[in-house]
Amino acid sequence: MERVQFITYKGKKILVEDFSYLNPGSEFTTTIKKAQGMIASEPKGSVLAVFDATGCSFNSDMLTQMKEFTTANTPFIKKATVVGMNGLLQVALSAVSKFSGRDFTTFKTRDEAMDFLVGL
Repeated sequence: MERVQFITYKGKKILVEDFSYLNPGSEFTTTIKKAQGMIASEPKGSVLAVFDATGCSFNSDMLTQMKEFTTANTPFIKKATVVGMNGLLQVALSAVSKFSGRDFTTFKTRDEAMDFLVGL
């Protein structure tokens, strides 16, 4: 399965951004650039997104990339959800949220997140 792809879930188009188990490095950077391009190609205010951070580790460079990514995406996002947040990842999400001025709804599973998005 591709790390970043649009799927149709219960009749709605949802962008699944699978960052699960990524560590700092080139795969993270490649994945975030792919997600950025896909989001920016959509109409403003239209993207429903699930960001899966399950088991992901991060460093300060990744946090900076996430802040820039989130800020750049803001005009295109209708609603974004996040899966797999715990411990230090929750602290990182809080920093990204404050930096970008966006709120994220967190869920334990992708299915819960996608069910929420299709209900909007």
